[in-house]
Amino acid sequence: MATPKIQVLSEGAQRGTSFPLTKETYSLGRAESCDICIPDSTISGHHCTLIQGENGSYSLRDEGSTNGTRINGEHVEEGVEVKLNNGDIFQVGGIELLYDSGENTHVEIGRTATVINLDDTGVADHVSTTLHNMGGKTGAKRRVMLRDNRGHKIVFYVIIALLAILALGAVGYFLMSMAG
Repeated sequence: MATPKIQVLSEGAQRGTSFPLTKETYSLGRAESCDICIPDSTISGHHCTLIQGENGSYSLRDEGSTNGTRINGEHVEEGVEVKLNNGDIFQVGGIELLYDSGENTHVEIGRTATVINLDDTGVADHVSTTLHNMGGKTGAKRRVMLRDNRGHKIVFYVIIALLAILALGAVGYFLMSMAG
C-alpha cells in the first residue's frame, strides 16, 4: 500500500504540492509551527488536525478555525472528527486539498470526475502549472477572485483619473503662467 498524502489543488504558489502522511497526527494551518504549513490568509494559524486511524486511514478535525473546514462541500463542525475517504476534497479556508489514501481504488465524484491514486499513473509528482482542478466546489473562491479583480480595476481607474486631472491642471497652470 502506498503512503497516504494530501495535495494542494487551489491556484497559487503551492498548487500541486503533496504532503505525505506518515505520522499519527498532523496539525495543518498558516502558522509555521504546524506540521503542514500553508501560508494563506484564509487559513487559521492552527486550522485543523489530521488523525491516523487504526487501519491507516486519516480523519480530519476542525480546531475552531475562523473560515471553517469542508469535506466534499459539507461543513465540518468544530471538534468533530470526520473520516477521510480516498479522493475526498477538503477545503480549509479558501484552499482545496485532495486526500489520496494510497489505496488502489477508484472513487467516483459527482457524475463525471474520477479521482485515482496518483501513484497508479506513474506521474505522482506533477508540475504545478500542469494541474487542473480535479473536482469539488470552487465557485465561492472563484466569485471572491472575480470580486477582488473588479475592485482592483475600479481602484486602478480612479487612480488613473486622478493622475489625468493632476496632469491637466499642471499643463493649464503652465500655459497660464506662460501667457501672463
